[in-house]
Amino acid sequence: MQIIDTQQIEFWPEEIILGCSRIKDDLSDDLLGEAELKKYQAFHHPKRKSEYLTARYLFNFLIDRSALDLSQVQLLKHQDGKPFFELAGEQAFVSFSHTPSHVFCAISESLDLGIDAEQVQREVNPKVLKRILSTQEQAQLSKEEPVKLWTIKEAAVKCLGTGLRTNLNEVQIHKKEKNRFSVRFNNEYLFEICSFRQLNHQIALAYQSK
Repeated sequence: MQIIDTQQIEFWPEEIILGCSRIKDDLSDDLLGEAELKKYQAFHHPKRKSEYLTARYLFNFLIDRSALDLSQVQLLKHQDGKPFFELAGEQAFVSFSHTPSHVFCAISESLDLGIDAEQVQREVNPKVLKRILSTQEQAQLSKEEPVKLWTIKEAAVKCLGTGLRTNLNEVQIHKKEKNRFSVRFNNEYLFEICSFRQLNHQIALAYQSK
């Protein structure tokens, strides 16, 4: 498990800490609380169990390395399924992303966020891409790699917290600079996007615009 050096990533907000880990299949479930253990045991596929445990260990690792008091931290979910954590009773922010090989986790005490990662070699079906992009986006973003556009949209939806209820073509991407974008949803929500490559993954971070 490691903390990614985000100081080398253009436009990364200093309030957010990013970590990652290869998915491990030799972790103990001892750190899970009663409710978490019940959820963990309900997974039938061993890979899903490994993903779940790795994500939980990674979260604890980031809390520890951030010099926060783990005994004061509780990992929870909103009613819509979006994760967050409480720190001494105050809400803080967390987002997870799983790929076939890795788990990524981002945390912040002050910025609402969403993160998505995909292996660089993942192919996005052109028909799917056409479905999730508006006509304007198809014209303006035609030179961007499909996996980059996919992760940007997914990160924004994770930040929004609406999941599959959101039509991705309603999440409008606007390019600002090379790896910096913004996303607007229904002219109401605006998110900043940082897009980059790390560990053979395309990663997008969405966070609440100030």
